[in-house]
Amino acid sequence: MNSQRKKTLVRVAIVLPERVWAGSVLLTKELLMIAGTLFSRTEDLTHSAIFDVILVSISRKPICSLSGTTITPDTTLSEIGDCDVVIIPAQFAPRGEIDANELSYISWISSQHTKGALIISINGAVMLAKCGLLDNKQATGVRSEAPIFKRFFPLVRFTPSRHIVVNDQMICAGGINPTAEICAHLIERFFGQSAARKFKHHTTTHALLGNEQLAVWSAQFKQHADQQILALQTLIENNLNQPPSSAILASSVHMSERTMTRRFTSAVGKTIRRYAADCRMEMAVQMLRTSEAPLQVIANECGFSSTSALIHSFTLEFGISPVRYRRNFLGQ
Repeated sequence: MNSQRKKTLVRVAIVLPERVWAGSVLLTKELLMIAGTLFSRTEDLTHSAIFDVILVSISRKPICSLSGTTITPDTTLSEIGDCDVVIIPAQFAPRGEIDANELSYISWISSQHTKGALIISINGAVMLAKCGLLDNKQATGVRSEAPIFKRFFPLVRFTPSRHIVVNDQMICAGGINPTAEICAHLIERFFGQSAARKFKHHTTTHALLGNEQLAVWSAQFKQHADQQILALQTLIENNLNQPPSSAILASSVHMSERTMTRRFTSAVGKTIRRYAADCRMEMAVQMLRTSEAPLQVIANECGFSSTSALIHSFTLEFGISPVRYRRNFLGQ
């Protein structure tokens, strides 16, 4: 990890709304606080820190979770300033109605998103929906929240079957289970793959599935506001093993193929064919990193016509064979 980069702490705010799960807050905070000790010779949290984790609330008054656990905020929404990351932790049985206390959170979270902060929901999608940031976007959470989304947030495509969903500088994790994986993603985002891999060795028994890592990777090409093109990108990503024809893609968004091609290139910055090829390659990279699947399986899952086609394309792209890449990545 670059020592110069490490000197600048990544500012992470964890908000403390009503009905917050203390376990979700404390687990997230502790994982991020100890992350630096994995790359340092000392267990001193102050000197090894790579994240500045701040618990923030409307006031400095201690928050009592539903179980009775007390959490003391470090600062208030009006005092904290701008952050690199904002985390919305799990709430127990959240309500669809917006109460007066939530208005300050909604305003602050929306403002941070506008300023470029990465917004992460760890089973806090209802709060994120109240901010209006999920309108016409996909989100995930626990199944018990589906009626809330259906009644109060019909514009949100709520899919609790998804483990993780990424939209415009936002990540939604379904349930509390992915907390360690979300922290690993933050480490990779700010400090690189090697650091994230070491963190995972200490905190989790599995990595994100290849298609979920693909969603994280593809978020950089989804910063536009063209909803039809976003739908096309999702369709392409979800069908790498059986790519839809250009005619089917155009029909799915009610465009002519010519209009679709023009708008896709304008919004994404690359052609549909190039985007699909890059998605196949990224998916292959993630499967090589996170699974022991043989090359034939990876080729089939990623839409390559054969194992030979995968090897040829991969070697051309990275100057190394898939097998050698996997060995190097795993340090073998």
